[in-house]
Amino acid sequence: RAISSSDQPLVLFLDDLQWADPLSLDLIESLITDRENKSLLFIGSYRDNEVNDMHQLTVQLHSIESKHVSINKIKVGNLSKEYVNELISDAIQTSPRLTHSLTNAVYRKTSGNIFFVLEFLKSICNEGFLYFSLKFNQWEWNIPLIESKNTATNAVDLMLHKMKQFPKDVQSALKLFSCLGTDCEEYILSLITTGGVIDEFGCTDMMSSFEFSIEEGLLDYSGSSYKFVHDQIQIAAYSLIPETDKGKLHLWIGNQVWANYSALPENAVFVAAGQLNKGKMFITEAHQITELIRLNLQAGGKSMSLGAFTPALFYLKEGLSLLGSNSWEEQYDLHLRLCES
Repeated sequence: RAISSSDQPLVLFLDDLQWADPLSLDLIESLITDRENKSLLFIGSYRDNEVNDMHQLTVQLHSIESKHVSINKIKVGNLSKEYVNELISDAIQTSPRLTHSLTNAVYRKTSGNIFFVLEFLKSICNEGFLYFSLKFNQWEWNIPLIESKNTATNAVDLMLHKMKQFPKDVQSALKLFSCLGTDCEEYILSLITTGGVIDEFGCTDMMSSFEFSIEEGLLDYSGSSYKFVHDQIQIAAYSLIPETDKGKLHLWIGNQVWANYSALPENAVFVAAGQLNKGKMFITEAHQITELIRLNLQAGGKSMSLGAFTPALFYLKEGLSLLGSNSWEEQYDLHLRLCES
């Protein structure tokens, strides 16, 4: 109400609502159903293939509609061939009537999926199938070569093919980053910058690798954090790591963060706990297990202080799962604190 008025209406857009936690959805509902605020337009997007009738988002939408709030639903599908032609025409600054043959080839390969269209255009450009002719001062393309090009059946396969062409250092940097999720603060990444320490996982110059990835359109850098431009890119990078190595890599990252925790912001506890929990199967020393239990207790307490009760419950359950069968006798105080929390 303080920042929106009839003279200055507010438009709020949030993406990927299928991943929103219940508390965030409750907040969104309270904003939308506030009848005294008539100058707010809320726009949300989500993937309907990841949301079923029992999903929290579906329940919340029904709740909003029951309060007689108008919701306009717009299904966003693939681009039509006409729009793909306009996009290609604009991208290569060529008249739309001259780009139909290129559009037809691209559309047959991508079905108008915008993510596929853009990546496919980049790939045929890199491979010389689409090029600028200095002789004729115009863009030209080789339809037979474009038609013969194999295409991925989904976004992950498409990005995997692209990443495998990158230098090994860049692949290592993307693998490391993918373990941390879709985005991460630079101060966390600065702890994982040296090769040799982590053997084959190492990257001799992570920041240079990130700059390369930004130029290739895989990462964004804003403020003090790096982010994958699409979650499917993060999934593709993570899939490059052999299954047998993922836990070890998470454990190494968690140890790196936790070893430097005193010099980091308080929320680094969530990064350390999250990574160590994913690598806990490789922790064998009893004192290290106890330290991880304490770390989960700390992360749970910090989450509750922030009102994030769902993550808090997760950390506390993780801590309890690490306790031994005789924990009520051998670790009574620790067990009691986890249960009381």
